[in-house]
Amino acid sequence: MDNKPRYADIIQKARESEAAEPEQEVEEVETLPDSQNARLQETAPGKIVEEMVNLSIRVPKRLRMHWVAEAKRHDTSITAIITEALNAKFGTPNKS
Repeated sequence: MDNKPRYADIIQKARESEAAEPEQEVEEVETLPDSQNARLQETAPGKIVEEMVNLSIRVPKRLRMHWVAEAKRHDTSITAIITEALNAKFGTPNKS
């Protein structure tokens, strides 16, 4: 009778086969997806590209559903409406 645990031979064979296989080279990953890289390259020379970030607010679900439907009816987006409202209320930062 063999003193090894029940699956020890299987595990040993798997480890040996892993060691025998050459490691695959990992390709370097770019920081942005191709679609975003393409958009950055299409911008006009000398134009500053700003990093976009999320702005979150919590609202009741029924209001959100209503606003999204109204925005679609007016062929616009909630993002465009919020951006327009914030710019109207506070303006944009002065260039120094």
